[in-house]
Amino acid sequence: MFSLKLFMFIFLLLYVILYIKAHNSPESTIKQLDNLLKYPGWKNLNDVSSIKFCKKIQYVKNLIETPTHYYKGEQKIRALTIYLGCTYAKVMINIFSIIIKWQEICKNQNKEDDDLKNECIYTKELINIIAKLIVPIAILLKGALDALDLLHHFPWANFKMFRNKPYMIRLLFDRIGYILDELNDPSLSCDDTSTNSLTHEIVYKFFKSIIELLQVETGLFCEFVPSNTNYLWDEWVQAYRAINNQRVKLIFLKFLTIKIKDYIKTVILEKYCHLGFKFDPITEETFLPTPEEPIDLDLEFKAIDEERPTPVQI
Repeated sequence: MFSLKLFMFIFLLLYVILYIKAHNSPESTIKQLDNLLKYPGWKNLNDVSSIKFCKKIQYVKNLIETPTHYYKGEQKIRALTIYLGCTYAKVMINIFSIIIKWQEICKNQNKEDDDLKNECIYTKELINIIAKLIVPIAILLKGALDALDLLHHFPWANFKMFRNKPYMIRLLFDRIGYILDELNDPSLSCDDTSTNSLTHEIVYKFFKSIIELLQVETGLFCEFVPSNTNYLWDEWVQAYRAINNQRVKLIFLKFLTIKIKDYIKTVILEKYCHLGFKFDPITEETFLPTPEEPIDLDLEFKAIDEERPTPVQI
């Protein structure tokens, strides 16, 4: 019995030694990671001040500016993946909040908001926003998370056991596309006023649930820079009313579509291209640049913008 315990102890000790050794990042990975962090966009991200990982608070500035040591590479990849997930979660919450705000305006009877209700029956336009703008940006951002995660020798994305870990944020991004399956139900006709309210209710509840789940996940791992949660909505409503005051009548949902499109374009530029991520239009996957590739931000954005699905004109 004693010899068996001794054998098991030696075996476990050997396993731990080999396991630790396996977690040392190869030089090529470290070089690729440090090269990625040279892209200027990393220093311009300003939504997240710190993250919680391995029961420690890690500050973004240190993660980005500190050169990667070979035995800390794996931990740094994990931390940066969480940090990027926090940043992207904030983007999606911003977009979802806009749609929810608009739907709540349609539901209530506040006369002060009558000028924002002039198109609450536009179900087709709402579905177009989701299909042509919201779902594509969620797929693109999820691809960036996956590309960064794949630098690790044990990627979270490949193992179901990590569904309750920080990378859950990525899984929620995956769920965003599911809304289209519900909206493609043949019983929901956009030309049938009796089902329009049901369609809006499906979208409202779905986006509400995703926001709540994202807030739970980010609450566990992300420390955001304090800001007004409705700043985009307030800014856009003010701009819309300024246009209407000039006697230029514009349907509010069409105005929101333009603003959401511009916001997404800015996100792709500043939080994707300027971070060094690249999009392969053939495989429709995101990949990381090699250390030898020159940084050409304008060219990269042009390629992404051309390949990204174009919204339907409404």
